[in-house]
Amino acid sequence: MPESSGPETRPFRVGYALPPRKTEAFMVEPFITHAKQRSIEFTPIDPSKPLTDQGPFDCVIHKFYGDEWNLNLHHFSLHHPHAAVIDPPSAIQRLHNRISMLQPISNLNIPKLNIPNQLLVQDSESLVSVQNNGAKDLVFPVIAKPLLADGTTKAHDMSLVFNREGLAKVGPPTVLQQFVNHGGVVFKVYVAGDYVKCVKRSSLPDVSSEMVEKLSSEYSGGVMSFSQISSAAITGDDGWGGGCSSDEKPKKPEPEFLAEVAKGLREALGLNLFNFDMIRDDGRDGYLVVDINYFPGYEKLPGYESVMTDFLLNIKKLQEQKKEKKKTQEEIVDDYETRALDYA
Repeated sequence: MPESSGPETRPFRVGYALPPRKTEAFMVEPFITHAKQRSIEFTPIDPSKPLTDQGPFDCVIHKFYGDEWNLNLHHFSLHHPHAAVIDPPSAIQRLHNRISMLQPISNLNIPKLNIPNQLLVQDSESLVSVQNNGAKDLVFPVIAKPLLADGTTKAHDMSLVFNREGLAKVGPPTVLQQFVNHGGVVFKVYVAGDYVKCVKRSSLPDVSSEMVEKLSSEYSGGVMSFSQISSAAITGDDGWGGGCSSDEKPKKPEPEFLAEVAKGLREALGLNLFNFDMIRDDGRDGYLVVDINYFPGYEKLPGYESVMTDFLLNIKKLQEQKKEKKKTQEEIVDDYETRALDYA
């Protein structure tokens, strides 16, 4: 049964500023209706206009980037300090850089949690140096990822590099990340405040040393794009169709472990809405976080309407608690001042 809100209860007003495709996927009628039944009211935001001229809003959720939008949010927060902005642009910005996004992982000091060895190749000179001298702590194959992870098509242009010759095909600035055999499975962990959900997805197949040698000789340039690998894995070409049987596939990490990692990242990143990709390191007894994304596709999760509604209601609860705390503090100050006057 939906929670009943009394007739005098004002709806929790949530403004949303999302790209068209995100709006179409996320802001669907069942979600809007479910939230409305629990006294949440959604209003679309026009990012080209001042937020202070729209609303009023108790909370703003968004997935727009850029200086103008950030300034718009900043002015809104100055005029409406009690409204929640999910999430701060400065915190989101960290995830747009594939080096800075993973830096907090090692600071969490959680046993059996790490990140793959990786190297930033900033420019052509750095690339030539790696080609000639190799890279410390990296062995082929490596994954080449664009440094910027800003949601553009180019940001998803990744490749598997088999040898030094393949590095010539990489365009800096790029991140070379150690490829780790992981059973062909990635765990996508969705976080929405205190909510944590792990789903298992197919990933790049494992690569044996024999396969690396074979592919290095057969593919000119020593590099394969992820799209090429996916096609080969589906058709079984070049030996990519092998891998673990379903019984051998890595099992999901324990819920307690996932909750600890999610909480640590939430606090370290200063974010409420994100997911992280985690793989099981076949060579070691542990897990590696390989990617973090802001405001991912929650709509892909079963029952996401309830998940996101509960998240927003918790934001409302936290706002009410802050207001109550401030009110109590003001009453204490008033009482103290009254007593001081009486004493005088």
